[in-house]
Amino acid sequence: MNNLELTYVPYSTKLKKPFRASGLIITERNGFILFLKSESKSIGIGEAAPLAEFGSESYKETERALENFSLKLSIDFANIEESVEQNLKTYDMLPSLKCGLELAILKLISNEKKTSIPALLKRSYPEFILVNAVIGFTPYNKAGETAAELVGNGYGTLKIKVGRDDFEEDIKTISEIRKTIGKDIKLRIDANAKWNRDEALQNLTSLEQFNIEYAEQPVKNLDDFLFIKDKIKIPLAADESIRTMKDAEEIVAKKAAQFLILKPMMLGGIIPTLKIAGFAKGNGIESVVTSSFENIIGKIGVVNAAALVNNNLSHGLSTADYFDETDIPDPFPVSEGKILFGSK
Repeated sequence: MNNLELTYVPYSTKLKKPFRASGLIITERNGFILFLKSESKSIGIGEAAPLAEFGSESYKETERALENFSLKLSIDFANIEESVEQNLKTYDMLPSLKCGLELAILKLISNEKKTSIPALLKRSYPEFILVNAVIGFTPYNKAGETAAELVGNGYGTLKIKVGRDDFEEDIKTISEIRKTIGKDIKLRIDANAKWNRDEALQNLTSLEQFNIEYAEQPVKNLDDFLFIKDKIKIPLAADESIRTMKDAEEIVAKKAAQFLILKPMMLGGIIPTLKIAGFAKGNGIESVVTSSFENIIGKIGVVNAAALVNNNLSHGLSTADYFDETDIPDPFPVSEGKILFGSK
């Protein structure tokens, strides 16, 4: 396989509606579709969708690296995960580009061998995976209606964005949602590190009455996680705090969170995501795989990561409502809160 020829196409895709979370408004996604061609003319496609606000490199950094791309691919098929990682080690500090290149390489190899990514990685798809729906900064008096519609569409888990300037708006929103959907639907909240430790302690204590599955990244750093974790009843999930295996090891060693939120585009791809999830599970901690608002090509990688983590938790993969139809059909549509695999 050796020398690879890379071509790439930049894209800019506006979201149909802005996605608002604490301290961040996403109105469009910019990135690159990558095409790798081997000497045997096989092609693999990937996507690099940097988002510096979520912890990746910048768009410009990705672009510069693509302009100077050079890679000789040497794969040991007996140990393919480690082998791909070693081939891409140069790009460890450019996680979105590494993610896109990894997907392109895995697709290229699977095309050459006429197999699938799971088979290549000596794994298999489950029958289906669960998916959560997300409610952003919806006005509290409309939140119940929004939640009821999502539950009616088959979602069994809802993630609610919190961290408004007035916490009373957060609590009214969650109260309205819980009152509307009842006690059996799972609720998660995500503050995107908006609160300091004292605010988090006070706010999460107030929210204990609503039976929250977990609070995602309520505070910024590990010390703050450690400060609040034993003082509240709501389990904690680390997201922005995890961008490397070393981050995960520290969180697990200190028992700072009960869940890990893993974004392949921020971690460098499917393989690093699976390594972190496997390590965490070995220490009694489950992982949820989440999109970074990639386009369809990038979503293929995220869905594969979630499927191969293969647990009974709902993953953050329901982003289709934010994008217009594309020329590429979504191979993994969400239906009734699930992604079905069948014979894929």
